[in-house]
Formats: sequence, C-alpha cells, structure tokens
Amino acid sequence: MKKLIRYFTEGITSQTLHTIGAEIETQFVDKDGKPVETKVSQHMLRFLAEKQWKVEGLKGDLITTLVDKDGNRIFYELGRHNMEVSTKVSTQTGVIDIAKKCLDQLYKAASVFGAEPYFAPILSGEEDLLVIPDERDAVWLDLDGRDALAPLARTSSVQFTVSVSPQEAVWVLNKLGERINLFLGDYPQDRVWKRYIHESAAGYLPDRYGGPLIFASLDEYCRSLARHKVVVGASLVPFAEVDNLDISLYLRSIWWHFRLKRYGNDLCVEVRPMARREDSLFQDQMEKVVKVICN
Repeated sequence: MKKLIRYFTEGITSQTLHTIGAEIETQFVDKDGKPVETKVSQHMLRFLAEKQWKVEGLKGDLITTLVDKDGNRIFYELGRHNMEVSTKVSTQTGVIDIAKKCLDQLYKAASVFGAEPYFAPILSGEEDLLVIPDERDAVWLDLDGRDALAPLARTSSVQFTVSVSPQEAVWVLNKLGERINLFLGDYPQDRVWKRYIHESAAGYLPDRYGGPLIFASLDEYCRSLARHKVVVGASLVPFAEVDNLDISLYLRSIWWHFRLKRYGNDLCVEVRPMARREDSLFQDQMEKVVKVICN
C-alpha cells in the first residue's frame, strides 16, 4: 500500500490540465469491409518505417511498434487489423493536431495497400483476429483463454490522458466518476468488456473492469487497487504476496474507466470509456473530458 501511494506522489511535479495526451485505436478493413490480414498491416508499418518513423519493437520478423522523432507511437492493439496511435503529451490546443497528423500518415500507408480506416467502435463478425505482438499479450492469452480475449480485438476506443497534481488527483477522478453516464452513453464496447471479465478463465473480480468511481482519498484509491491480484506469469497472485512489483505494468492490468498513471514526474488520469468514431469528433471528445473536470 505504501509503495502504491509513494508511486503516485513522490517526485510528482505535474499540474492539473497542463498537458494532455491521446491514445486512438483504429481498425482497418479492405474494400469489402473485411478486416485486413496481418501481411497488409505489416506492409503499412514497413511503409511508414521507410519514411519518418523508425522501428521500436519487433517480435521475430513482425514489426510491433513504430516511433517518430517526437515520441509519438503506432502499435498493434490486440487485433491484426487494429492499430493504436499514442501521441506525445501536448497542450489542449495541440494534441488533436498531433493525433490527426499521425493518423493521416497511417491512413496514407493503408491506402497504398488497399486498406481504409473503419470509423466505429465495434467491427462485427466472428473471425478470430488476435495478434500477439509481445510477451505481455501472450501472458493474457494464456491467462484468459482465446475465446474470452478475442472479442476485444474487434473494439476500438479513444482515450485521453490528462495531467493532474497529486493533491487534485482524487478530486479529478471523482468529477469524472460522477458523470460516468455521460461517457457510457456512447460506449457500446462496455458490454464486450463485461463479457470478457465474465468469461475469462482468470477469475477476475467483477470490478477489475470499470472499477469504483468515487474515492474518499488517495489511500482509498490504493486500497481499492490492491484488492485485485497481480498477474505473475499466467497466474493471479494476491497483491500482498508479490515481491518486486512492477507497478506500471500492474496498473495497466486493471481496466477502470478512470485510472491514475505515472509518466516520469507526471501524474495523469486516463479517461478510457470513449468510442472510436470519425476523426472530426476528437475535439468534442476531448472538450467533454475537460469540461467535466473544470465544471
């Protein structure tokens, strides 16, 4: 518990709403609306790697992650056809432009190989689209079982990561939590996530997804986190029994709608339940987050 609290407070210099980052998932389909094959998404990544992007992650011959000179990243999000753009942090006025610039480059690469972006949060169908680009995803596959995990590969979301001060972190979480219906009103993948938690062979607590929404203090937030077991290999181990805990990795395995994350000396709230729609809606989605926090 003390380790978690220190993680969220020691050395933190960030201020609330000073910076914001975006994480945008996009599924790609062919001219017939079918999810592209792995060879197509690989062609897209190799095309970009020959331009202003460089390869940051590989699994065998499979390119898994690209990074540009500014620190923006493109990588697989579970599905062989599903790519995530993760922007560097910027200002409220700058982050959307950065995201669109990265996406435009990804769309251009897709068009070269007969693919196009699919602007919706869920792609219908039953085909297993999972791609396992790294060891972490391989662990989830062993832990959950393929049947439980596969439907998540057909979903895509928009997420914003907003800087906060340690003193205001819980206040921001509560502001967002009080308005959860504003976010879930257009988040159809909520049912896919609930099904995943229910059907996973791991035996997660029901609120490992979604989570509690209101907290009395940072201590309570950390106590609520610590109820959830830690993924060790392909097993779940009680929090108190894990030595040398990788806190960052642990936090990524608890899929609350609004969760704290740390990047260097910056503390952030990640806002997760937003559907992937047309690019023209990014600004409105970001403003919705900011307005909830400010009002």
